[in-house]
Amino acid sequence: MSKNHKKLYISLSIILLFFVFLIITSTTPSKPQVEIPPLLDEGGVKGGNFLKSETRLVKPAIEEQLTALKNTENITLILGEEIINLSFAPETFFYDALMEASNAGNLTFEGKNYPGLGFFITDIGPLHSGNGKYLLYYINGKEATVGVSAYKLKNGDIIEWKLE
Repeated sequence: MSKNHKKLYISLSIILLFFVFLIITSTTPSKPQVEIPPLLDEGGVKGGNFLKSETRLVKPAIEEQLTALKNTENITLILGEEIINLSFAPETFFYDALMEASNAGNLTFEGKNYPGLGFFITDIGPLHSGNGKYLLYYINGKEATVGVSAYKLKNGDIIEWKLE
C-alpha cells in the first residue's frame, strides 16, 4: 500500500469516526432535561411512579388538613332567626372565632374594644343594638359572665345572642 493510500484511509477513518461521534452525541443526551414518569398508579399496569411521587407531594398537605379536622371543634351560634355553625381550633377565644368567621365572609359584626374590659359587640349578623337595647350572649342557656374576648370556647357550645 502506498503512502498516499495510507494517508487517504487514515483521513477517511478520522472523518468517519467524527461523524459517528456527532450522531451518537446528538441522539443520546448526556443528561436528561425532564424526566416524565408513567401516568399509572402503584397498582396500575405499568406500576407508574407518577402518582406515587405526586402522593409524596400531596400527602403532607392532606395529612395536615386531616389533622386540622381532627383538632377542630364546633359551636352553634344563634342570631335571632339565623343559625351559624362555627369551627375553630381548641383553646380559641370567642372573639378570635368571630374574627375568623368574619374574615371568611360567614358573619358580620361590629363593636368596640374597651381597655381592661375587652371587646363589646354592638352589631352581629341581623341583630343591632340601639333604642335602649344591648346585645348579650348566652352560653348553653346561661347568660355569659365574661366578654367575647375573655371567653374560651368549648366544643359543642350553643351561643345565643339576644337584644335586651
